[in-house]
Amino acid sequence: MQNLTIGLDIIFPVFLVILTGYFLKLKNLIDDNFVARSTTLVFYVALPAKLFFDIKNSQIEKLDIRYTLYLLLGTLAIFSLSWIIGRLFIKEDRKLSAFVHCAYRSNFIYIGIPILEMIYSGDSMDSVLVVIIFGLTFYNMLSIVLLTYYGGGKLSAKSFLLKIIKNPMIVSVCLGLFAKLINLPIYEGIEEGASLIARLTTPLSLILIGGSLDFKKSKSDNLIIFSSALIKNALGAAVLVPLGYFMGFSNSQLIVAYLFFATPCAVNCFIMGKQMGSDALLTSKIITASFAMSIVTYSVGIALLNYFGII
Repeated sequence: MQNLTIGLDIIFPVFLVILTGYFLKLKNLIDDNFVARSTTLVFYVALPAKLFFDIKNSQIEKLDIRYTLYLLLGTLAIFSLSWIIGRLFIKEDRKLSAFVHCAYRSNFIYIGIPILEMIYSGDSMDSVLVVIIFGLTFYNMLSIVLLTYYGGGKLSAKSFLLKIIKNPMIVSVCLGLFAKLINLPIYEGIEEGASLIARLTTPLSLILIGGSLDFKKSKSDNLIIFSSALIKNALGAAVLVPLGYFMGFSNSQLIVAYLFFATPCAVNCFIMGKQMGSDALLTSKIITASFAMSIVTYSVGIALLNYFGII
């Protein structure tokens, strides 16, 4: 029962904001034009600002190469298998890109870290920073490859690479890494102002997800929605966390890995997908389903971690 309460306490505020967006749309207080313009604001301003300062200000005392490769290769495996499986039964490219995007990309910063703070009091900062610096960067690179491939029609190698290089999130990640390497001094007022802008990312994105929901359309997509959410919330972690256990990783590393692989799909899936030509309606439904499912999957996952003495 305690595990269920933990999941519900974290997920309920997210649902509340999504439902707020949905009812605002029903009452015509926001419309499709608001969603489109606000998506551009988050994609080009708020989210890049957050990524830049997250990476610039990160500190890793020691880098476990083996653990880093485990997280990245695990992500690549989920990404690749989701793409292969989705291609077997999803014929429309925009829907396939939404399915794959939501199946591998988790909301680690806003959901995973609060869950970590609630269930584990030990030292896990190095593992968390590995996820933030390497895992989230890898998420963005895979997303750009996937969404560019399905959103831009036939592309030459040159134009494909150009789209990747011009993506605001990749640019912000690279600039953040460069600023960190040279220890670039930035006026505190600028950083605090950018931090205020970055805080728009999650609440505004959740409002936009709610404003994009339409339960009257595409009821035939229920299998796609459920399958993508199940891969994200349960199947990836069910395979990769036991693998990490047998590889001898520490308890803190396993807990962070579990939250990295099992946390509901990222709100950024909607922002990137809508901006880059994926199926935004389907993405919003998968995200909502993933958060609903996580109340159960978190409860089971946390209980198992506790049973095996990892927590």
